[in-house]
Amino acid sequence: MLNISKKFFLILNLIVLCVSGLHAQNFVTDKNAIRHAVIGSIGNQNVLFIGELDGGLSCYTMEGKRLWDYAPEISAVLFEIEAADIDNDGSDELLAANANGTIYCFNHLGELLWEFKPKNKVRFSEVAVVKNNDKVQIFAGGNNYFLYELDIKGHIISKTPIEGVIRKIEGGNFIDANTQSLFVMTYAHDKFRWEFMGFLDAETKAVIKRVSYTDRRLKNLRRAMVTDISVNDINNDSKADILFFGDDKFKPLFIALNSDFDVLAEYLGNKKQIQRYAHAQGVFLATRNEIMLQYGGILMVLDTKGNRIGTSGSKYGRNVFSDFAFDPRSNQLVAAGSVDGGNNICFYDLEKPKWWLTTHKKQGRMLEVEKNLDVLYQQILNFKLPAYQKPSEKEWVMITKEKIDPKLKSLNGTDVKFVIQKSPKESTDRSHLVAVLGNIALKKDKRGTYQDTREDIIQMAKDFETRKQPFTFWAGHGNDPFYIQIETLEKILEVAPNTCYGFVYAEMDKVEDPRVIHFVEEYLPRLAKAIRKNNQAKLYFRYKNMFWAATSHLPLWKDMFFSGKYNDFLVPASEDTSNRIQDLNLAGRIGMHSGGYVNDFAMRLIDDNPTSWRPLSPGGQNSVSPYLRQGVIMAAYGARYGIVSTSGFVEPPGLNILFALMKSGVLPVVEKENIQSISSWHLIKDVDEELIHSVDNHHNLKQYKRDDDNAVFSLAQMHWAGTNIPKYDYSYAALGVKYRWLNYLPEIPNGMVPVAPIESKHILENKKTPYFVSNTKVGFSNGEHVSAKTFGDTIKKVIEKGAKRMFLTVKGASWSLVKLDENHSRLILVDPGYINPQRRKVEINFQNMEPKLISDILSKEVFKITDKKCSLNIPAGSMRFIDISY
Repeated sequence: MLNISKKFFLILNLIVLCVSGLHAQNFVTDKNAIRHAVIGSIGNQNVLFIGELDGGLSCYTMEGKRLWDYAPEISAVLFEIEAADIDNDGSDELLAANANGTIYCFNHLGELLWEFKPKNKVRFSEVAVVKNNDKVQIFAGGNNYFLYELDIKGHIISKTPIEGVIRKIEGGNFIDANTQSLFVMTYAHDKFRWEFMGFLDAETKAVIKRVSYTDRRLKNLRRAMVTDISVNDINNDSKADILFFGDDKFKPLFIALNSDFDVLAEYLGNKKQIQRYAHAQGVFLATRNEIMLQYGGILMVLDTKGNRIGTSGSKYGRNVFSDFAFDPRSNQLVAAGSVDGGNNICFYDLEKPKWWLTTHKKQGRMLEVEKNLDVLYQQILNFKLPAYQKPSEKEWVMITKEKIDPKLKSLNGTDVKFVIQKSPKESTDRSHLVAVLGNIALKKDKRGTYQDTREDIIQMAKDFETRKQPFTFWAGHGNDPFYIQIETLEKILEVAPNTCYGFVYAEMDKVEDPRVIHFVEEYLPRLAKAIRKNNQAKLYFRYKNMFWAATSHLPLWKDMFFSGKYNDFLVPASEDTSNRIQDLNLAGRIGMHSGGYVNDFAMRLIDDNPTSWRPLSPGGQNSVSPYLRQGVIMAAYGARYGIVSTSGFVEPPGLNILFALMKSGVLPVVEKENIQSISSWHLIKDVDEELIHSVDNHHNLKQYKRDDDNAVFSLAQMHWAGTNIPKYDYSYAALGVKYRWLNYLPEIPNGMVPVAPIESKHILENKKTPYFVSNTKVGFSNGEHVSAKTFGDTIKKVIEKGAKRMFLTVKGASWSLVKLDENHSRLILVDPGYINPQRRKVEINFQNMEPKLISDILSKEVFKITDKKCSLNIPAGSMRFIDISY
């Protein structure tokens, strides 16, 4: 949708920008979640082109006047924008590479000149321009192993096979000061190294030079997670150099290479600068001959050799900007957006000697979110349970190291048990395991030191019991299921019967691993016997990707999680804040819980870098809003347990808001029989192993297939991260998810549609509950396979039928409806934009019961119903709790 200012040329003629002594002021856009910013030129004036997370594009003057904007019809992650005068009219066009498979081109008026979309679906991530004499070439690439060449009209000129998934394409005078060529970098792994890195002749596409990742000169680069790459001449030889910004084991890193792959400059951070998954961005400031590196909360200035000149900010500090752009005309550095969804533009005046010491106050969307959460927190602290809401007899269990706000002590709606987690690694001999499993039993996790004896660990448990300190131990991982051996686990349960809340296991998804099989067949029965002597102890299993919706239906796991043998102590969890396909895991765990296969499930809130495509995912967020909203949705569907740990980036009061919701009773403990927002079900039969393994193998980017989109769980492989999904896909059709990136809060316009095994069929049929069946790849109709593209109609009909059975449906929010008593329900409404917070207009449609009263239990606002509909707003980044009386 195009919106061009009628006063476009008048604005440009009246506003005098970037004259001596005149610098732009910070401003707030009317956009959402700014991800990209580049400086462009319209006539003799500089402008700022802006790209939003979900594909929106706009153009602003440097004073903050919006000239035009554009919203694509198909939302997906916008990976790159490039400003270039491709038609030589004196004004820059804007090129955009969108993960929806389209390259867009706009003129300076914001008119869409053309769009390029290949016949077969591609996730485009890069676009670049090469100019030689009067010839202009446009290059684009993505995940399908081809480099596309387009002319200035968007017509395809050539299609060149390449090795790996495109990570970066840039045009520049790399080899020759008078001739531009093409820099290309591709990946095969989702985080490290490269498959191809070198220069191509733009005319012939022949390789001019390339470098192997085994080249000893580049040892620091090959182990880095590179999150930003730019092209600049930093040594004044009239040839372009490649600048890499990122981290090495959570320490900041900057490396610059020339076209011979010699290291021109290098900065390697130290341990004092460590920040987990900090957002790294960099820019060359030509007027000062300096390099700016933002690493999380730290902003560093380097010289062209990599020596540090100055530093501002602090570890896990504030104002972590999404992107930067250098404006040489006004000698300013532009900082755009923020990693948690900001829409602000800030400026650094580079004429100041120590410009980097400039501080910027929070403004725009994230200031709005902060104020909204402050209001919410105060409302919660003042909340009193209504007479019709009985306190739960069950307690919340939060495994966390978070500091608890003393203000929570006054809340008495529901008890919250705060549990610590420790991670001892046992040094006991493993020869008995080797005798059974072979030498694979000796494999250990490189992330830990195995120095704790069995006696040490048991004594630790005894000490916790004496101090009445509730605790859990992290007891195993896919790298090593035997952090703590079974004999030790049994003894811990024996010596700490009141304080041991169980054991955590992570990412043990590989069904062919003999260690995993041994754990399931030998450890689990023994743990079941020991745990059942200790009522509160649980086993918490953390799996990401789409384990709970698909992998758990493989035979080994299905017998464990869906047999009912262990439902009293198994607690499924997932890395809920680091999973691009979290909607699937959400529906899977709801299906396990509401289907009666487990008694509890857990929210897992963790500060890991989101596993969309990691180098292009945002780092840790300052705002607690994403974690808070995800936790609320989990709890609203029955997650009574939490394994939570936000990063140092998160501002106070942090997750105390979540704990306050729990302890006050605003967020009730939800029993499965009280959930009133489940409309229909998706049952899994004969789960497709090939599809599962292609998704679970998330480090491997080289898996492109033309029919990846023809699946019920489609485009879930890592190399598709950020792309839009088809309307017949389960996530789109049932949960309202538009693209797989950070869509952890599905809008579920027709109610929640849980995922469960085919064995639930008879129960659902007895209750006359609608359902559909697939193997995750294809659907089933009358026992026959039906392609996903055809099966989409079945999904739509089933969920619409199910939606009509519910008391109400909601549009515009992530939501849950929970029964409080025979005459009252609580509607929980959450802003669904994980790192795209916005004020949301919500419509509630009442269907089968006429409400007597609808009110916000915190603000006390009462709402009217007109034509069986009620409209209200959710504050950006926040939530509302609406009680409905019948």
